Amino acid sequence: MKLLLGTVKGKLIAGTAAASLVVGGGFALANTDAGAQLQAWYDAAFGETKTAIVDEVTDYGESLLPGLYNEYNGMKAEVGTAINTTADSEIGDAQTAITNAKNSHLAALEGTKEEILADIGTQFYYDVYLEGVFQIQNLAGQAETYATSELTAFTGTKGSEAVAKVTDDLEQAKAEAVSDLEAAIAAAIGELEAEINNQEEIMTRNLKNQINFAINDVRATLEDLLDELVEEQQAIIADAAAELEGDAIEALDDVVAGMGE
Repeated sequence: MKLLLGTVKGKLIAGTAAASLVVGGGFALANTDAGAQLQAWYDAAFGETKTAIVDEVTDYGESLLPGLYNEYNGMKAEVGTAINTTADSEIGDAQTAITNAKNSHLAALEGTKEEILADIGTQFYYDVYLEGVFQIQNLAGQAETYATSELTAFTGTKGSEAVAKVTDDLEQAKAEAVSDLEAAIAAAIGELEAEINNQEEIMTRNLKNQINFAINDVRATLEDLLDELVEEQQAIIADAAAELEGDAIEALDDVVAGMGE
């Protein structure tokens, strides 16, 4: 350190020697204040001593910085490794739990779907096809009954008229009556056949439409049901994930809070 006289010790010796010279010489310094001179000397000595102390302590502290920096980085590395290890473990556990829950729900959905598909053919057969067949058979029976009744009445009437005409007109009337009767029967049958064919087409078309309507209704119902089931399972999965995430975050916070204990 650079002092006016080299060192603090040298300054103190020099200051003492100067004071001795002044006092021991017997000089009369009427205008000199010894107390002020002593104070000035002390202030200078104090300042230089303070500077020397600060310089020495600063050099010492700076010499320790590299080792302290390395020690600090080592502590950070250890803490980071511990935190990352815990985080990886918690993430792995949470992901495994989430995956297991998802697979369980997917298995349930698949099982329900297969049960529906396994029974859907039978359900449509009994509830739609057979019901339609029974209705068709019933309508056919009604048409046959109607035709039989109407034709019987018609032919009976015409027969009575023919017999009366034959009775009145003998053989000439008989021939005309038979001809008229045959024509009337043919016309009636043709008319009935046309109406039956028309009713058959109408009933077949309407029944097929009812089948299609029923299929669409069932399909829409199943689609709505599946949408509701999927939404319900998604909500359950989201809640489970949120709870697991909260547990993982709380566990990480506990690890950080317990650092250094």
